Amino acid sequence: MNNINFEIQKLNKFGNEVFGDNTNFEKWLNSKSITLGNVEPKSFLKTFEGIQLVKDELGRIEHGIIS
Repeated sequence: MNNINFEIQKLNKFGNEVFGDNTNFEKWLNSKSITLGNVEPKSFLKTFEGIQLVKDELGRIEHGIIS
C-alpha cells in the first residue's frame, strides 16, 4: 500500500469518528464546503497537502469551530 492510501485510510477513520458513521462522512466529502473554497472535500484527496487540508477542516468541525 502506498503512503497516500494509508493517509486516506487514517482520514476515513477520523471522519467516521467526527461524523459518527461512514454515511454522514461520505455525504460531507461529497458536499461543497465553503471553507474549502466551495468545492467538495473529496477533490483534495489526491495529494498529501490536500488530505491535510481536509483533516484540518475535520478537526475544526470536531471542535465546533465554524470558519
